[in-house]
Amino acid sequence: MTSTAGQQRARFAALDPLLPPPPPLPPGEPVEAGGAAGTIAHVRFASGSWQRLWSPAHLQILSAILPLDAGAGMSALLSAWRERIALADPEPDSSCTVAWPSRDVVVARALLDHGLAPQLALAVRAPAKGAAHTVPGVTVRESTPGDLEEITDLRFEELRYTSFVGHGVVRPGAKALLAEEVRRGLQFGGRVWIAEEEGVTVGMVTGGKRSPISGDALAGRLPPGEWGYLGTLAVTAAARGRGIGRALTAVAHDELFSPSLRGTFVSYNPTNPLSPVFWHRQGYRPLWTTWAVSPATALR
Repeated sequence: MTSTAGQQRARFAALDPLLPPPPPLPPGEPVEAGGAAGTIAHVRFASGSWQRLWSPAHLQILSAILPLDAGAGMSALLSAWRERIALADPEPDSSCTVAWPSRDVVVARALLDHGLAPQLALAVRAPAKGAAHTVPGVTVRESTPGDLEEITDLRFEELRYTSFVGHGVVRPGAKALLAEEVRRGLQFGGRVWIAEEEGVTVGMVTGGKRSPISGDALAGRLPPGEWGYLGTLAVTAAARGRGIGRALTAVAHDELFSPSLRGTFVSYNPTNPLSPVFWHRQGYRPLWTTWAVSPATALR
């Protein structure tokens, strides 16, 4: 498998210069088929947890090292995975997920053929200050603790919208969980910028800085170094289409920029009718796509 891993490193480098070398397979249930090797990690989230707002209760996550014929290798792994699922009788609140480089259309074909659909894109932008943009009558400022309720309301509206077009799930107690997450983020250094019109909050964006480290969610996804990120961007329905989101991201990009920054990243749902167009216009382009099928038994 060593030669196969080397082929995958070379393939990733040819696909996209921003892809870091693929790391070794993470711990998990081993699976091999068609010259490909992988591991399947099983993640379960407790009822009432924050993660259950954005995920099924049970995730099965495939990581793979594929042979030279990557499409056939992925297809073989998915078929082997499907056979295991049929024997395991997984719960209905479940999904199968695979994160793979966005430009690898050969593997994308195999994922589509097995019933997976694009769920989340990790997109990147070159390091640059924001392109100044203002909206008449709207001011953008950094949040204060007194904005907790307004931020929570916007986060809840974003969750509700995402539940229609993506992976969000409006579960019981969702608003309280969002309020606690907002409070924790503000307490531990997360930044939020607010857009106001005549004293009324009409939009927000969260952001900060992160560096990929071994074992975290960014390891193997982004090159080493300091990265800015934008998290939740939300504009009230009545205020959309006027450039408020653009004004918010321009301020956030300015605030996050530094000469040492490698770039900035965001995550968005590819099937959201608003997000992909907006983020691409802000200079982002997809680097990784997370593919999913729910429930797990729907994998073909």
